[in-house]
Amino acid sequence: FRAPFGRRSVPRHGKFSRHYQTRLYGFLKSVRIIFVAVVAFAGLAFTPMWPQFQSPPKVSDVRESDTSWTAPVLAAPTNQPHAAVTPVFDSSLPKFKVRNPEIAWVAPTNRSRAALWIYKVVPNDFPIAAISNLMVMGSFTDTTVSNGSPLHFVNASNTCELLVQPSRGYIRYWNEYAPANQWDRTNHLWQKVHGVPSEAKAERLGLKFLKQFGIQRADLAQKPNGHLLTFGEKRTRSYFDERRGKYVNDEVIERGIFFNRRIDGVNFAGIGLGGGCEIAFGNDAKIADFKLIWRNMQPYERHRVASPDEIMAWIRAGDAVMTHKNFVKATDVRKLTITDCSPLYMGVSGEETQNFVYPFAQVEAVADLGNTNVAIQLYCPILSTNVVNP
Repeated sequence: FRAPFGRRSVPRHGKFSRHYQTRLYGFLKSVRIIFVAVVAFAGLAFTPMWPQFQSPPKVSDVRESDTSWTAPVLAAPTNQPHAAVTPVFDSSLPKFKVRNPEIAWVAPTNRSRAALWIYKVVPNDFPIAAISNLMVMGSFTDTTVSNGSPLHFVNASNTCELLVQPSRGYIRYWNEYAPANQWDRTNHLWQKVHGVPSEAKAERLGLKFLKQFGIQRADLAQKPNGHLLTFGEKRTRSYFDERRGKYVNDEVIERGIFFNRRIDGVNFAGIGLGGGCEIAFGNDAKIADFKLIWRNMQPYERHRVASPDEIMAWIRAGDAVMTHKNFVKATDVRKLTITDCSPLYMGVSGEETQNFVYPFAQVEAVADLGNTNVAIQLYCPILSTNVVNP
């Protein structure tokens, strides 16, 4: 809030003298002091008109207790508006503003949680041994590694880099010479490919490497069947091999895997670049690229999870956004049938700062457009403003 009386010059109209300007400024200053005193005496408070998503009010009795605690099912208060703790969704996702269609809930409710945590982000003290290992891999000679300090190394040829930012829980390492992507200018031949791991081996190597940072299998996102939720990638090249006298198509020179994060039994959204890890291997399984986004998250507030009626009301109110699964014109939706609703946590990339981590609802639905039905996916608030004490 900014008071209407700022330190600004008084425009001079005609022969308005500096003496009167000074007197007028003194008068305004006195009025401002009286105004502030009255506000303080009356105990008035001014609330900004913009959402304060990153800084929710602290509840003094919230303790960092066992996050496996399960709250009893709580009914939504009937004498209060059904307010939501609304996350800030990606601006590239369009608002799902419907005209007031029929909304039906057929999603199972036996898997719903009673309450979920909001987490506060604090700096991550990565294990010194793990950071030292990355420095050895990159042949970086500086050995002054202290816990919690940011680090940045680049070799002389600018082909290998290590970046560590504890405040964002972010590590980035890459080595351009790990994959077989170098051209022999003397013999006019590509570097040979050897020892690039298979998909299964890349997963095993990735899990083993993450253990250096204290990350266990239980900390990673899972599918409903309990298997790890991973995403694969590969880097290929196509060329004429003069050694063998034939064309080589889509030869794999690098294979990688994405691990997504999981906390308190809830997966993070995305493929791991907002919370999780990407690791790619080149020749002889050397690490070609490694990104770790693993913020240190401490329990902050535990809120009641909204009921199906509340979530449907927020969708009608335009609080949901539509993901890139299938786009439809929201105003053409005559009926929306919700087939599944599951919680996810929202992270951001390692290049961005995140102060609090919030859950939200991923809603699977079928949109009836009159002449056709389309399966769509929505992101919607999932927390009420009701705080649940652990």
